[in-house]
Amino acid sequence: MKKLIAMLLALTLVLSLAACGSKPAETTAPAETTAPVESTPETTAPADTSITVTDILGNEVTLEGPASRLVGTHNPTMNTAVVLGGGGKYIAGFGNKEMADVLYSYVYPELKDDVIQIGKGKNVNYETVLTTGADLAILPERFAYMVEEFNDVGIPAIVILSSTESFDTIRNAINLMGTVVGETDRAAELLGYFDGVISKVAERTADVEEKPTVMFLGSSSMYSVATGAMIQSEIMDTAGAVNAVSGVDVLGEFADVSAEEMVGWNPDVIWVPAYADYTVEDVLNAPEFSSITAVQNGAVYSFPSALEPWDYPTVSACLGAAWAAWNLHPELYSRDELIADVNGLYELVYGQTFTAEQMGLAE
Repeated sequence: MKKLIAMLLALTLVLSLAACGSKPAETTAPAETTAPVESTPETTAPADTSITVTDILGNEVTLEGPASRLVGTHNPTMNTAVVLGGGGKYIAGFGNKEMADVLYSYVYPELKDDVIQIGKGKNVNYETVLTTGADLAILPERFAYMVEEFNDVGIPAIVILSSTESFDTIRNAINLMGTVVGETDRAAELLGYFDGVISKVAERTADVEEKPTVMFLGSSSMYSVATGAMIQSEIMDTAGAVNAVSGVDVLGEFADVSAEEMVGWNPDVIWVPAYADYTVEDVLNAPEFSSITAVQNGAVYSFPSALEPWDYPTVSACLGAAWAAWNLHPELYSRDELIADVNGLYELVYGQTFTAEQMGLAE
């Protein structure tokens, strides 16, 4: 009995000591909770699409972006936008639609009925201009005073066509317009073809020793002539000829002269623009011109084209140089080559080609 009691006491002592040596279970404080942070989406500042250009008079104009709705009343100036757009893509308002080229009836047929006419020449209806939604007006140098008038009605305006006409005048206008409408690659492509034709004509006629003298008559009167400051003069030079007119200081338009002056210049060849208000026969039959060499030899010709003037300060002036070379030096530049060069340009610009009859080159 004593042994049993001793054993129970010993067991109790062991259990008591074990309980004293054990460690309490560790507890972990609950993790701190943090309120979710709302993410702020990253914002990017809108790209600056503005365009700043300096026109040929040094005026700096900034546009919010490439121009897409252009207005103007000077057809050669407007042509820069037409060729870059391959038609009416950039035209919001036109000038005298009655004077628009026959070519436009093929490549820009909507001009006749759908495009707003804003005026004729220097006569602009600014109330009508505002209905077009135009974002830019394009002008020739001789209409430079209109810049302020367009600005006054809230439309920026630039001068892109110089009154001193040359092939560089055309290059500058196309490059400037290419920047304005965001078509610099297209401008370079057009000028590449333009320069190619001019270079070919110049190379063919480079060795011409006896260059004929040529007088290019004006459109409204056969007593007006193209001066050395007009594109017609550079066309002559490129095609191996010399402008017979000298001593006349008029810029940007044909100069009115006397019959006596014309007789004194005595050109070998006379060119009458296809858009003239008179005919080749009128010149040949004018008694006051009877002593002129060109009249005596029947060397009075209509300068084409029936599609559009090839003697305007536009891209098609290269075709005028090609025609002039054929007219003056057919042994150096053939009719077939001329027709191919014409269609090469029109296919590039408008995606269309034309027959010799449509060009006014029928034999």
